[in-house]
Amino acid sequence: MMLPLPLGNNSMYYIMVKRGEFQRFDLLHRTFGSLTSVVWDPRGRDRRLTADPYNGEERRTVDRRGPVPASWKALSFIVVERPT
Repeated sequence: MMLPLPLGNNSMYYIMVKRGEFQRFDLLHRTFGSLTSVVWDPRGRDRRLTADPYNGEERRTVDRRGPVPASWKALSFIVVERPT
């Protein structure tokens, strides 16, 4: 599978790897590291522990979280488009 990754740090995409997936990170970095950034998930842990609302007053009217991408669940990484 070829990804449209331009050369250099000005890549349109980067690859984010789930924390603790050391072999996956190493493989992706060796394969795509010269084309784009391969980074760890910056979150310390998954904050989606429960779907229950906050015990205080809930200010949001809808849950803004989308579904977890299939590649995150199955492959432990996602390809992220950099904001323009």
